[in-house]
Amino acid sequence: MRKRHILFIGLLAALLMALLFSFHAGTEGEAPAAQTAAVDSSSCVYPKEYMHTHHMQVLEDWKNTAAHEGPDAVHETADGRKLQKNLSTCLACHGSNRYFCFSCHAYANAQPNCWNCHISPLETP
Repeated sequence: MRKRHILFIGLLAALLMALLFSFHAGTEGEAPAAQTAAVDSSSCVYPKEYMHTHHMQVLEDWKNTAAHEGPDAVHETADGRKLQKNLSTCLACHGSNRYFCFSCHAYANAQPNCWNCHISPLETP
């Protein structure tokens, strides 16, 4: 009798695992469309196309520079504007959509560590 219970539990667990894997495999090719806030890209620190491919390098550079220079870490744009290198500069425009960062990161299956130090927009009221 005990062996039947163990066998039944084992089969149930195998069935559950098979269902989970088949569900995951069926959704791999599907990706939700990234939602973005309406932002005037002409006022961004770099052109939109550049930021799509290099934003992590820009953020990494800004993080390192800001950590060493503090408030003196300034970025000068091509049109001569001077902006402080910090996440608040980015969120001043992109923060109007609480899901701006998360929708793109979910789409790209990226797991950045920004929110290890910064307060997540999803945690703010």
